[in-house]
Formats: sequence, structure tokens, C-alpha cells
Amino acid sequence: MSRVLLYAHDPGGALMLSAAACAALSRGHELVFHAAGPSVRLWRKAGFDVVEDVATSLPKFDGIDIVVTGTGFSAREQTMWLRAQAAGLPSLAVVDAWTSLERRFKAKGGHVQPDAVGVLDHALANELNAMAWWCGRTYVIGQPHLQIQTAKLVDARAARKMDSRKIVFFSEPVREDYGDTRGFDQFEVFEGLMEANSQARNSQILVKPHPREDTGAWEQVVHGRAQLSSASAADLLTACDGVIGMTTMVLIEAHLLGLPVLSLQPERTSNANPLVDVATTPVLSWSTFPDAWQTYYALLGTRQTVSPRFSSLLKDADQRLVAAIEATLEINQLKLKC
Repeated sequence: MSRVLLYAHDPGGALMLSAAACAALSRGHELVFHAAGPSVRLWRKAGFDVVEDVATSLPKFDGIDIVVTGTGFSAREQTMWLRAQAAGLPSLAVVDAWTSLERRFKAKGGHVQPDAVGVLDHALANELNAMAWWCGRTYVIGQPHLQIQTAKLVDARAARKMDSRKIVFFSEPVREDYGDTRGFDQFEVFEGLMEANSQARNSQILVKPHPREDTGAWEQVVHGRAQLSSASAADLLTACDGVIGMTTMVLIEAHLLGLPVLSLQPERTSNANPLVDVATTPVLSWSTFPDAWQTYYALLGTRQTVSPRFSSLLKDADQRLVAAIEATLEINQLKLKC
């Protein structure tokens, strides 16, 4: 049995790690949860005993065999890889999305990397392995969170009550993270959506801010034209008839459920999440938005065909993540013997 320290700051990594918790426990591993930022509340809400990482109380590695982290845009995960290395412990980091791969490892003066990284599919593995600075091991593990959540939400949606047409706009902190370099931001997209929806009187628009966004800023922007929601993404995906976003992974989650999805990326300068283009045809200019909106609106309440590309993403992903942990441990133990 191994003692595994799980660590996350950003929600995506936290969800991916906790989705494999049952598989890890069933294979005899002991789990210790440490977190910072939004992942603290997320894991505690899920029922895990979490130690919060603060400046005056860094995670202790007593009795720990391996450190497993997310790969968000906070430097916290990178600090954990360096601390694990200093303590002589192996580290594995999981990538929860297709976006901004290199940015997750960039630091002043170069890159910081763990001993191993788990990625979603072979395309992302090839992308990482092609980077000259990367010298660790790469595992294709899929997406445990999507695997577990999709199964649960399919059951939940089967039991839901039909309501008026309900659309959820899942926001992202594009303006905060990228300024105007992407060609659009969440508030510009919202304004365009409100203009199109003004003629669709039977639809209800809910806005779900990203956990790293300022809800107060959204309250000023919405001005009663839409409804801000504090419900979980899972609850919103259960209740809604369609999803709108930019490059968020929630578009992929909605697609896996057969929900109509619409990606608004007007005047985009680069393709930040290519898998969104597999789930739907994104709107790349405001001139094409009216027709795309009419087509999308007509699909609300219908079940869409799911792309076959995602089948391998879900298959045994939780077990594959645990297998990557075990392989990283085994390689470290062989190194210690040499």
C-alpha cells in the first residue's frame, strides 16, 4: 500500500484527481488531500478531509510515497513538484484539458516539471513529448472526471422534469488571463448573446461565472437581463436544455451528454481548445452568429450525436490514472535501488 498526497489549486485538476479516489482506495492506496484556492472548498464539499495549504502551514511529507497534483495556472502545483524533488519523492501531475499545455509548466527563466505527467489523449501526449524542455514520462490517462460525471449526469437527466427552455452560459476569466489577445472576452460574448436572445422570449439565460471570476463584476454586467447562478456545473448540466461558452471544458461535458452546445469565439486569434471544434462548429465572427443562433435555438430539447473521438477519453480513465501513479512509484523505487 502506498500513501499518496493529492494536491490541487485550480478546480479542473481537483475534479480529475478526486474522480479517481475510489479507484485508488480500491487498489489499496491511502489518500491524503492537501489543497489551496478554490480546490479547498471543492474537495471539502465532496466530503474529503482536506488540509488547506497556506503560507504558514505547508504540506508535510511525513510517510508520503508520492505527490500527485493538478496542473493549473497557479504556481502552487509547480512549488509542490520542487518540494517533492527536494524531499526525494516522485511526482505526477495531471492535465485536465487541451488548453495552454506549456503554460502549466512555464516559470521565470524556463520550465518547472514533475517526474511524470498524465494527459488526456495521444494527441496531447505527442504535443508534450515534442517540447524540447520536457524530459519526464508521459502517460495517456483520459479524463476520470468526465468519465464519472457523464455516467451520473446521464442518469440524473433521465429523471429530470421538463421545464421552459433553459440555456446556461458558462463563463471563463478570459479578460483576466489573456486581456485582449484572444480576440474576445467573456463580457463581449455575453453582450452579443443578450442581443441575439432578445427575440427569443421563451428562453431563460443563466450565467455561471468561473470560480476564479469576480461575481460582483458579473452582477454589474448582467443588470437583470440574465440570471447569475451559484449552482454547481453538474446541477446546471442536469437541468438545462443547452449550453453556451467559449473554450471551457464544460462544452465538452455537455456534448458528452448529447446537449446542444454553442461555442462563441468571435475574431479568435488562435485555437485555444481544439476539442471544442470537435464537439461543435464555433462561431468565429459576429456576422455568422445570427444564423448559428437560429440553428442552435431550434436544437434545444433534442439529443445530439456524440463524437466518437471521446469514447477513448472516458474508458477506464480512473483506473488509468491510478496505474500511472503506480508506474511512477515503481520507476522511483527502481532508481533508489540502483
